[in-house]
Amino acid sequence: MNNYDAVIFDNDGTVLDAAPGMLLCANAAFAEMGFPTLTMQEYMPYLGPPLTGSFMRYAGMTREQADRAIAIYRRAYAAGNCFILDIYPGMEALLRKLRLAGVKTAIASSKPTIFLEKVLGGIGLRGLFDAVCGAHPDFLDESKADIIAEAARLCGVPPERCLMVGDRRFDAEGARALGMPCAGALWGYGSREELVAAGAEFLVQGCWDLLGIKRIKKF
Repeated sequence: MNNYDAVIFDNDGTVLDAAPGMLLCANAAFAEMGFPTLTMQEYMPYLGPPLTGSFMRYAGMTREQADRAIAIYRRAYAAGNCFILDIYPGMEALLRKLRLAGVKTAIASSKPTIFLEKVLGGIGLRGLFDAVCGAHPDFLDESKADIIAEAARLCGVPPERCLMVGDRRFDAEGARALGMPCAGALWGYGSREELVAAGAEFLVQGCWDLLGIKRIKKF
């Protein structure tokens, strides 16, 4: 990690396993609106991109329906489902180690910033990040590259001196657009094949493997 001045993490599927709570929220929206509810396996494609677009793309909703679904989802999320999650093993200790080493840390997520702050603050992780950057709640498909760029800016570190860590292609593609190397988190919601195709420079099996990354190399 000596060659990087900042590490920028995706949130869901990278720092937190929040899928169970998010599925409950989505199914609350589907049930209230008369759409079929989903199993966890069926819900996996929704995890990663902005949720409004996912409702339209995968559930076949109109924009008006998706907006209503988002309102129901957020109501269920704020009611407590946001805290149905687990911190991935070793992640909190890794974050503390990075900060002790003088490495900046940040979150770059397609989840709205207000919810990221609520969750990370509620579970005691907010103080381990120099910046928390999420999507604007009203944007349909905000660029992940823009969110990652803002995280790097807030850390005061050029993109090429940052390492992006994420589990989906959106993380790798967003980092690549900025000239930022990306480590694909194989413990998350994406697949090895997805991350390789998206141009991730590294693949890591567990979060502690990040400490062995020194410079860009192909796998």
